Amino acid sequence: MRSTALAILCIGILGLGAYLTGMSPDDNAAVRIKLVDAANGKGISGIVRLHREDDARPAKLPGLFNRLLGLKLPDDSSGWCVVPAGGALATLPRARIQLEALSGLETERVRLKVDLTRNAPEEIVVRVPFLFRPDERELVAGNTHLHLMKIGKKESDEYLRLVPAADGLRVMFISYLERYKDDAEYITNTYPVGDLAFKGSGVLYNNGEEYRHNFKAQGQGYGHVMFLDMRKHILPASLGPGITGKGFDEKALAAGIDAARKQGATIIWCHNSFGHEDVVNAIAGRLHALNVFDGSRLGNYEESYYRYLNVGLHLPISTGTDWFLYDFARVYVELPGEPTIRGWLDALKAGRNVISNGPILALSVDGHRPGATLKLEKGKKLVIEASALGRHDFQNLQLVHNGKVIRSQRCSGKGRFTASIKTEVRVDEPSWFAARIDGTAKNELDRPLYAHSSPVHVNVAGRRRFDVEAARGLLKLIEEGQDAIRSQGHFSSDRSRDAVLARYEQAANDLRERLKRRE
Repeated sequence: MRSTALAILCIGILGLGAYLTGMSPDDNAAVRIKLVDAANGKGISGIVRLHREDDARPAKLPGLFNRLLGLKLPDDSSGWCVVPAGGALATLPRARIQLEALSGLETERVRLKVDLTRNAPEEIVVRVPFLFRPDERELVAGNTHLHLMKIGKKESDEYLRLVPAADGLRVMFISYLERYKDDAEYITNTYPVGDLAFKGSGVLYNNGEEYRHNFKAQGQGYGHVMFLDMRKHILPASLGPGITGKGFDEKALAAGIDAARKQGATIIWCHNSFGHEDVVNAIAGRLHALNVFDGSRLGNYEESYYRYLNVGLHLPISTGTDWFLYDFARVYVELPGEPTIRGWLDALKAGRNVISNGPILALSVDGHRPGATLKLEKGKKLVIEASALGRHDFQNLQLVHNGKVIRSQRCSGKGRFTASIKTEVRVDEPSWFAARIDGTAKNELDRPLYAHSSPVHVNVAGRRRFDVEAARGLLKLIEEGQDAIRSQGHFSSDRSRDAVLARYEQAANDLRERLKRRE
């Protein structure tokens, strides 16, 4: 009797499981999925997703690593899983399916219909055409800003081994950061500082630090900055009671930045215009690059980046993703030969780069690429060429001169979208040029497309660009930062508050003196 009851219970559980999943084991097929370069048949890493013919929602793919771990996306952007370069075994439904595949930003998005209702093949090989090959352009893709949380070490290791490679990244920076209580679940804090290795990934890894201050837990403060390729952490990594839960707002970011620079670390400002100390440190020359849109589309190019360039700063543009790889965002740096962490960062600091989460950009100013400085004795006409190429309708390629769009070209194509601009611009004063895209399209991860080059600078008669209105705009940002410190900062004494304010006043005086010479 007892055995019979147990058997009935087991059958009931199996029946419930079949009911909940909508299929029995016989409704599944174990099939190996492999992505190959359509041109040469070599295996490549990438991501896939699957739809049943009669279901708009993506199907689950047991056996494959979830590319969207840690993310919540709408149905039309969900379902993506990783296929490593050697392929992987997945459990597929015995149904008519559509399989989609891509690799990084460099390939087309392939759609393949397969009938698995009868005899499922042992392997599905998806041939993926490349739109462009970074190696042929001596470009190396990297992401400067990544943290992982609320997952275990084994899952974190697997994420880092598989996902960046599937996205076409070759350089990946994670970083240590602190937040009162919450950082107990920051799994990337458990990795040692410096270079890391994840076997079989083909990606170079480095673990640095995010050094930051907020007046409140999530609000504005002095700001956030990345220290990459450092030898040891600058501790504490977070400053002020808004993040640490105790203490005062008495320590500006500048001292930590200077300490990291002494180690040879690369310093990148995070989150575009977020924080009040960005202008102060940029004017003082403490920053090597500016991350835009890492974590969100906070601010715009004009608010701070174009102003920096318009007062003569040679500050490269950069980007990352912050929490999980929620986007395909990356920095393509021009780097001949085999990449290294130090070589990649040196190329970024030199401004030989473009950023993108969609199309690849190219820019030439009289034959000079981003990061170059043309030195003219007098004014002349310059030949400017720009191009963009990607799998999405990115809408508009734009040429930017001194912060203003001077040419725009609508892209064309289907599955392979391109746009190009060739023009002549007469330059009689110090200038800079950059290329970017502009539109409303999104990528597969439901993120608005962007792409922007670092500038080509043009000096005339030994002078860098200095625009009075840009300087006034930066001066206003400094003054707003000073007001925030006075109204929101928590200090042990007036003297400690004034010490922080003095750094802002130094940057403000620098701009005022330069304004006096130009007005």
